[in-house]
Amino acid sequence: MNLLSLPWTLSAFLLVAAAKQAPAALEASYKERIEQLLNTSATLAARHLSKRFSLTTNLFSGYELEYGKGSKAKAAKWTHDCLGIATSRDSVENCVLRQLQALTALCDVPMTADSKEIAEKHLGHLLRSPEIPELAMKLQKMSGASIFLVRKEPDGDPGDMDASPAIQASMLMAAVRCGQALGQKQHLDDAESWFLGLSTIYPEDMWKKSFTSFHRSAMTWESLAVTALHIGKDSSFHQGLEEYLQRFEIFLRDTWEENKEHWSFASARALAVRWFSTKKKKERVKLKQWAVEHVDRFLGRSQVHLTDGPNDRISKGILARIGGSRYTCGPLQGLASLAAILKDAEVIQVVLQLMEKDITRYQIQPSNPGPIRGPIRKPADLLGLLGGFYRDDDQLQLEHRKTLRVDDTAMCLIAITHMLETLASIKSVVVDGAREDL
Repeated sequence: MNLLSLPWTLSAFLLVAAAKQAPAALEASYKERIEQLLNTSATLAARHLSKRFSLTTNLFSGYELEYGKGSKAKAAKWTHDCLGIATSRDSVENCVLRQLQALTALCDVPMTADSKEIAEKHLGHLLRSPEIPELAMKLQKMSGASIFLVRKEPDGDPGDMDASPAIQASMLMAAVRCGQALGQKQHLDDAESWFLGLSTIYPEDMWKKSFTSFHRSAMTWESLAVTALHIGKDSSFHQGLEEYLQRFEIFLRDTWEENKEHWSFASARALAVRWFSTKKKKERVKLKQWAVEHVDRFLGRSQVHLTDGPNDRISKGILARIGGSRYTCGPLQGLASLAAILKDAEVIQVVLQLMEKDITRYQIQPSNPGPIRGPIRKPADLLGLLGGFYRDDDQLQLEHRKTLRVDDTAMCLIAITHMLETLASIKSVVVDGAREDL
C-alpha cells in the first residue's frame, strides 16, 4: 500500500452521517481486514517482546541491539541492562522508563503462556526484591513509604542514586497493570506504599519547582491514570490517588494553557484513560475539550473544528507534522487514544492508514527482514527479532544510533492496542460497491 497515493478525502470505506455529532462508521470488509492486520501485528510484537525479556535468565533483558555500521547479523550486539547503555545518547532513567513501558505493554494484550510466565517473573521480583540490578535500581523504605532510587550514571559512584517521579509512577503502573492482568491482588499493598513514596518525593509544592518538560510530567500523569483505572475503587488508596491525580491534572492544565508549545502523546493517552474511567458528564466535557486542543496543537492550527464534518486539512496536517513515510508509532500512541474520544472520521482514517504503513514498513516479518542484513540465513529468526519494530533512518540519525531498542516495538504495540480498542467502539456498515483493494 502506498500511503501517500491514497486520496485524502473520505474514502469509500469511511462514512460519516450528515448530522454533526453522528459517529463515524467503517465499511464492514475494511474494518474486518484492518482489525485482522492489527491483531496479527500485535501478536507478533508481543511474542517478540516475550523473547527479548527471555534472552537471559535475568530480568529485563534485550534492551537494545546494536547492529553496527555494516548492518551484519554476525556483528549484532545486545545490551541487556541499564548499566550497559551508551551514555553519549542515553541515560539510566530513560532506559528504566522504556523497559517498564515494554513490560506494561506486554501485560496490556491477551496473555500467552510465555508472556504470562514473564509477567509473573518480573512482577514477583518487582514486589519482593530490594534491588533490581538490571535497572540499576534499589528500594528504600521509610515511614511506610517505598521509594525507588536509581543510579545517576552507569560508570559513576554506585551510591550516587536519586529518586525519579516518572520512574516511581511507571513502577506503579507496571505492577498494577500486570497484577490485574494476572488476576492477582498481592501487589496492591506494595502499590500503596509506592504511591506514598511518590507523594513523598513529588509533593504538590515540587511540581512547578522540579518541572523540566511537559512530556516528562505527562508521563507521570499517564502512569497514574492507568494505575487509578486498574486498582479499583475498593482499594485502600484509590481515594488518595484520585485526589492527587485531580490536583496534578489542574497543574498540568494550567501549564498547558501557559505555553502553547506543550504537547505529548503521554498526555493524550492520559486524557483517554481519564475520559473513559469517569462517569461525570461535566468532567467528560472538560476532558474532551482538552483532547480537541491536543489535536489542534498537533496540527499547528488554532481551530480545526473537529465536529464540522470531513476536513481534509486534518489528515494533511498530521502528515506534515510526522511524515507520511516515517516511523510514526510514537505520536500514534496519542492520536489513537484521541481518536477513541473524538470519534472524528478524518482522524480515524489517517491514524489507521499511518498505522498500517508502520506495520508494513517497520515491523520485521518474513517479507521484511528489517535493517539487519548479512550472510546468516533468516537473521530475524535467529536473533529473535521477528515481530519487532525499527525506526526510520532519519530518526536513527537524529538519535545517533543504529540499534533496535525495546521502545521501538513497545510504542507500536501500545498504539495498536489502543487503536483496536477504538475500532471496537466503531460500528460496521455494508456499502454497495465498496472497494475491495482497501
